[in-house]
Amino acid sequence: MSGIQRSERALLVVLAAIQFTNIVDFMIMMPMGDILKKELSIGPQEYGFLVSSYGIAAFATAFAGVFYLDNIDRRKALLAAYFGFMIGTLSSAILPNTDSDSLNYALFILTRVITGLTGGLLGGLVMSIIGDAIPLERRGRAMGIVTMSFSLAAILGMPIALTLVDVFDNNWHVPFYGVTLLAVPIWIMAWKRIPPMREHLKSKTVYDRTAAIRLAFTSREQRNALLFTVLLVLGQFTVISFMTPYYINNVGLEQHDIKWIYLVGGAATVVSGFFIGRMVDKVGRFRVFTISALLSMIPVLVITHLPQVPLYVVLAIAGFFFVLVSGRMIPANTIATTVVNPQQRAGFMSLNSAMMSLASGSSGIISGAIITQVDENAPLMNFEYVGYLAAASTLLSLLIVRVLKRIAKEKENAL
Repeated sequence: MSGIQRSERALLVVLAAIQFTNIVDFMIMMPMGDILKKELSIGPQEYGFLVSSYGIAAFATAFAGVFYLDNIDRRKALLAAYFGFMIGTLSSAILPNTDSDSLNYALFILTRVITGLTGGLLGGLVMSIIGDAIPLERRGRAMGIVTMSFSLAAILGMPIALTLVDVFDNNWHVPFYGVTLLAVPIWIMAWKRIPPMREHLKSKTVYDRTAAIRLAFTSREQRNALLFTVLLVLGQFTVISFMTPYYINNVGLEQHDIKWIYLVGGAATVVSGFFIGRMVDKVGRFRVFTISALLSMIPVLVITHLPQVPLYVVLAIAGFFFVLVSGRMIPANTIATTVVNPQQRAGFMSLNSAMMSLASGSSGIISGAIITQVDENAPLMNFEYVGYLAAASTLLSLLIVRVLKRIAKEKENAL
């Protein structure tokens, strides 16, 4: 954490831990895709809705957060949202297995909605706290540290969770028990370590939140920043949502191979995350984003066209995929935190998180509508078109970031 002050380190560790559990809870659905499709007797479309239920619910509460998050202590809001997240995750863990596949499916969607309604607030709050507590000159490295939660979720959370699934005979409930048990001490640590964060409340300016939302969609900078976020998320989760079923049904991997993909990908991003964070601070957030986004399209297109190949080939491609896809989010998040003033930051970041949740929630539905499968053991068809869509989204995000860069320069020249 070179360059990050000692007083900031404990805060960043706690925030990264919160994001770690949130990411594991959300992402564990994807490597268990083949298990869930078979256990619940569902097809690609139903599976897409199952994966998307968390994101759609998260969108609702993150959007609602725009109206009140800037009026309360960030610490209190984070603790309340994280407690609700634990309850939602526990509800997925204790979900009973009935004799009706359709009832099991409906109940599982309900528990994912409950988790999304609370977990959807966490991303915006974490980014707002970083924006408030960390100066801009160190924010790239801070974003790199917190974004490392994605890497740790891949290198530790996902392999451990998938190993537990293997040990307990493909029992998909087990990872949710694990996340719940891990979240309890993290909540206690957050309660002890995160200081009250009320600085944004000292402003005597009263903001009309309805007007703030109108501003977000009418302001050239904020509107483009939101579109930028949506395109980035679509450019990765449309592929990630069905990556595991494709690896198993098309590439020829086994379920027990999947944990190695996340282990290798996570290990690669542990190293790259710190490097990319430093590069954001030294070279600039716009340049680093452009390079990483352009390079990220290569593994996206390779994965979605992959024939039957040995596991080591898949691992090599997955390493590049995770490094570049997660790496582009570090400069992207840094760009997003500079769009609005501190007094409006939580509201905007909550709206930004809402759009991110909507995009990730829609990704599974979009991919599920494109992909077809004759039966649960047949190859997935049309996954290559998902890759084209993801690449197109990334290209559009590159056009949007040029607009944001131009606006940033106009602001600097006006000062």
